[in-house]
Amino acid sequence: MEKSSTMRRKEFYQLASPLTEKLYQLAYSLVPDDLQAEQLVIDSVNAYLLKEKKWIHNKHVDLLQKKEVGILRKMIFKSLIRYLGDLGVRRSGQLGEQSLRVSGPVEFSQFFSLDPKIRLVIRLRYDNHFTVDEIGDIFNMPRYEVIEKIHNGRFLLLNDLNKGEEI
Repeated sequence: MEKSSTMRRKEFYQLASPLTEKLYQLAYSLVPDDLQAEQLVIDSVNAYLLKEKKWIHNKHVDLLQKKEVGILRKMIFKSLIRYLGDLGVRRSGQLGEQSLRVSGPVEFSQFFSLDPKIRLVIRLRYDNHFTVDEIGDIFNMPRYEVIEKIHNGRFLLLNDLNKGEEI
């Protein structure tokens, strides 16, 4: 018989459900289509559940301990972002430029013209306020590579913005 304090799928969903809106926003950064972004979040959660099944099963959690819940939620969020990033970068490549032109928001075309990994790193840094080190940990990237992606993305966005002002 399973111990009552062992995390089950129900407890996992209680921890992960407040994260879904942020995950969806990140997914939309990778594939700017509502249905594709939603499916990307679902696939990321399923991949996490499959690959981390043993950890989830053996993890003891007390949902009444707010501090423990906060720590676990942040850890799960970072792991889900890793899966979302891996799947999303591949999926955006599979969908290709054709789908971005059709479904991508026109007002953010410069942002969506960036490499998907750069878009994700920029969103994590500026919208989710992750540190460079946290982003590096999530994606197993050295610090300089994260800084390079942020710098290159900002440079390309500012360059596009300056071109627009010249016209």
